[in-house]
Parts: sequence; structure tokens; C-alpha cells
Amino acid sequence: MMTEGPGVRGKLRRIKEKGWLGGVCAGFGYWLGIPAWLVRLIWTVLVLVYGIGAILYILLWIFMPAWDAVPEGYEERAGG
Repeated sequence: MMTEGPGVRGKLRRIKEKGWLGGVCAGFGYWLGIPAWLVRLIWTVLVLVYGIGAILYILLWIFMPAWDAVPEGYEERAGG
């Protein structure tokens, strides 16, 4: 569980329940405190321009731990 307070980040984890594929972008959005749609947009551009984003996404999907449930405060922090 994340420690309370502004600017405090917990460990980076996937959020399976909020993800389109593996929840990687939703997890990044929550961790960074930005909307998940923005992370997805940036990730898509990186995949289309550089191509390496797809491989990185798959590796993160495999190795990044997942939250057991949607973390408290997800909608305020990364929803949208």
C-alpha cells in the first residue's frame, strides 16, 4: 500500500482491472500521477516511431508485479 502524502510514490505495479491489455500503462499512470490515456498515447507513439516499445511492454507485462485490486485513489490519480 502507498504511503500517504503528496509526491510519494509506491512501487511500480500493473493494474490488471484497469488495463486494456496487461495493465502496464494504467500502472505507469497511477505511479506517475498522470491520466492512463496519456500514458497509452505516449506508449503508442513510441511503438509507432521507434518500435521497441512493443517489446518493452511485453517484458513489463511479464515481469512487473500486479496489484491484487485497483488501488485506492486510482480514479483521482490516473483515471480518465
